[in-house]
Amino acid sequence: MTTETQYENFDLRIWREGDRYLAEVSNSPAGPSDRVVLRWPFGNEPHDVLLLKLENAILRGRGSRGGLISGEEKILREFGAEVFKAVFRNSDSVAQKFMSSFDQLRQRPNTGLRLNLRVDPPELAMLPWEYVFDESTKTDSYLCLKNLSPLVRFMGNADGPGQVHIDRPLRILAMIANPGGEWEWLDTEAERRRMEEVLQDSKLPVHFRWVLGGTPDDLFDLMLQGPWHIFHFIGHGGTDRYLASEGAYRSEGFVVMQDGLGSPVKVSASELGVILGNGNVHLAVLNCCESARGNSSSSTGAALVDSGIPMAIAMQFAITNIAASRFSGMFYKSLKTGATIEKALTVARQYMRLQSSVEWGIPVFFTRAGSCVLFEPAAVGAMQTEGLVAPAAGPATASPPPLQMTKAQEKLRELWGLSS
Repeated sequence: MTTETQYENFDLRIWREGDRYLAEVSNSPAGPSDRVVLRWPFGNEPHDVLLLKLENAILRGRGSRGGLISGEEKILREFGAEVFKAVFRNSDSVAQKFMSSFDQLRQRPNTGLRLNLRVDPPELAMLPWEYVFDESTKTDSYLCLKNLSPLVRFMGNADGPGQVHIDRPLRILAMIANPGGEWEWLDTEAERRRMEEVLQDSKLPVHFRWVLGGTPDDLFDLMLQGPWHIFHFIGHGGTDRYLASEGAYRSEGFVVMQDGLGSPVKVSASELGVILGNGNVHLAVLNCCESARGNSSSSTGAALVDSGIPMAIAMQFAITNIAASRFSGMFYKSLKTGATIEKALTVARQYMRLQSSVEWGIPVFFTRAGSCVLFEPAAVGAMQTEGLVAPAAGPATASPPPLQMTKAQEKLRELWGLSS
């Protein structure tokens, strides 16, 4: 196995005071920065209008690949370049720490800078920061396409978990929910087959299985047979707006599963977080449209991390079946070699771009882990890949003690508004 890339952290927070946006680096190889006022380049354009413009560029440009830059990608690149200049070039102390950090790391082989981005204002957090573009270089310089500069949506604090290690067979539970009805029927076969091929061919110890159906109960039952290090969901998602008890409107993300009759049923991010908590899930991969849509708390991916799941990868816009399949296949192909989550996601983005020049920026990585995340397989002498378990297979392990099940069920009943 080649030497794996390691990352130093660049912790950047952006927040609002009055009518000003402020930024500050709390930690970096070059040290902390002063607090600076950002000269935000889109002050005269409503952010929801800007977001719609960027989303339309992605939807219209999904078929473009390679060659000359398309008009749709140009819109995304111009947005990314303006954001980069505002945050990493024209921001005085923040820009100095950014450039100095990269200068220091150039002297250290296989060491990159992980951009831990914490954006508090909802109108900024909902924008696709994954398209940040450095136009000062001659190379294709989207930061998220470079091996040494992954960008993550950081939701942690000083008390958050540090490096996440797994020293046993990597256990992955996957689920497909495709109820139809008002939800477009998804062609999930390519992604399912690709995941099985990649994980079955693994030379590292991997235990992978499918949930036996598409209902919340099916997922709940198998989560109790954990631990599961990764949960992978294939289906639909979105965000609902509701009137909260204090009279203000709030939003919450959801994924779409199905009931016992096969009809669609929404599972809120809160409910999903409780279910995944039973399996000690380290990473939730939501390969469904708009699961990263919204601000830093309303999207499903962000809400899962906020609920205690260390990491989540989710999609901020609609994604085509072929792009979703390419993402999953290459992500797990990289991950099974012992790559960091950041590196595996970067490689998956690069692979997606060979087919679509715009969809690679749709995945968003949310994390509360305070440092470079690494899945460490068992020692080489113990490597033995466990067989794939097809959707119709029986239970793999015994259920946890009844007390754990009772607490989880009580919490779910509370969330669903049922009496205990």
